[in-house]
Amino acid sequence: MPLILLQEATNSANQEISHKFSDLLQNSNSLESYVIDQLSEWQTNVAQKLVTAFPLDSHRKKLSDWAPILESPDLTRANLEKAVNDFTSFCLETKHPSNQSFWKRLASIGETDEDRSTPTDDDISISGRLLLSEWLKIMDQVRSEWELKTIEILRARFLEHISHILERLELLRSQLDALGVDPGLLLDLSKGNLTAQDFEQFQRWAEYLEKDEGVKSLCELLGKVREIELSEKIERVRANQTRQVQLPDINSREEIIGIRLGRDLEHVLPSEKALLADEDTAILFDLKFVESRLMCFDMQGIQTVQETIEIEEEQKVEEADKQGPMVICVDTSGSMDGMPETIAKAVTLFISTKAREQKRPCYLINFSTGIKTLELSDDMGLASLIDFLKMSFHGGTDVAPALQHALEVMERDRYQKADLLIISDFIMASLPEEMLLDIDKQRSQGNRFYSLVVGSSFLSTRLKALFDHEWVFEPESSRIQELVGFQNRMVSSQPLHD
Repeated sequence: MPLILLQEATNSANQEISHKFSDLLQNSNSLESYVIDQLSEWQTNVAQKLVTAFPLDSHRKKLSDWAPILESPDLTRANLEKAVNDFTSFCLETKHPSNQSFWKRLASIGETDEDRSTPTDDDISISGRLLLSEWLKIMDQVRSEWELKTIEILRARFLEHISHILERLELLRSQLDALGVDPGLLLDLSKGNLTAQDFEQFQRWAEYLEKDEGVKSLCELLGKVREIELSEKIERVRANQTRQVQLPDINSREEIIGIRLGRDLEHVLPSEKALLADEDTAILFDLKFVESRLMCFDMQGIQTVQETIEIEEEQKVEEADKQGPMVICVDTSGSMDGMPETIAKAVTLFISTKAREQKRPCYLINFSTGIKTLELSDDMGLASLIDFLKMSFHGGTDVAPALQHALEVMERDRYQKADLLIISDFIMASLPEEMLLDIDKQRSQGNRFYSLVVGSSFLSTRLKALFDHEWVFEPESSRIQELVGFQNRMVSSQPLHD
């Protein structure tokens, strides 16, 4: 019974969620799968709770102990008296009428010896079975009521919890759709407890990305940084090939292929049939027939069958390692205060979520003169990402510590052939010569270095060109310019600017 009730409650909750958030779920397979997984997990947990958390389990155990005692040949009046006391105690706790006087009289329980009678073994057995039946009936009723109430309470809590999550995502849906980000991605990131302020902060960045066409174009451009570098290589691979083959069919008699000895009268040669024309030679024909030595036409047919063979062929494949890890350095120094910092963090948020969507390892570095870091691992929550992006140093600017740490990160196996992006106004001093040599070394190992300059005031104190690509974004005009592409041109025939 509880499994049926639980399944009905699960189906009801699923229908309620599907109806309330139909638009959101229909446009996101990951969200739909998330709801199904959550429902399944909830159903499993509730089923376990119904088995282990029954508050009257001690009374249930006394009832289950009474059943085998009742079948025992050593059943005594003392056993019956104890069972009656346990039953009346159970009825008292569950507020069910116990008919205590009836059961005590039936068990011949009196206040004094004069009130007691001596029941026979049959009387004790009959009274015990009556008690068992009544006890079971009330226990089933109590447990069913508790299960129904528990399922309803837990169902209401579950609906409140998942509705809260989906309502938050629904508020962000227009911004996420505009950016091409699946709302379900935020579920993968939101393994922490997000506050209303966190969602408001996220929404502010997302709205900025949605409304500013220049920032949107910039994000699309950065998302394609590696795509045009995808090269093709030829590999020899084994493949199965199906072909049609014609084979002899011995069960078919379609054409003559020769002569054989046998006794198939319909295929006997005319010269053999001529033996029947004379009585003397007819005996020879009969003898050859018995011995299956008549000359007959050998007949067979042709059948067409499909045959699978394994062949080696050359195949063009894209190099998978081009879409590699990402390391993002975000400048939050005093010179970035205001719109430049908002743009930098909005872009970082977009790139981080896209990297997670593409299952690319992503490492964030927040820098001014010091650094703070965050690695977006599989169990990292959106709350941690937003907390990280909310941090600001508002001090001086020194990219060297951030860049040095990034180079160390790129030495790890997980971040081989990584894309490093620095987002800053680049109002800073030049880099040490040793660091420039380290950058060249990392570039030779397949790592790439990119910069996004927010604002144009950097031009007077610009670092020497050390990036594979460098873009300038002017917030006032939402205009994007490419300054440097000294090693791998992204699109040789099309300039990258609005």
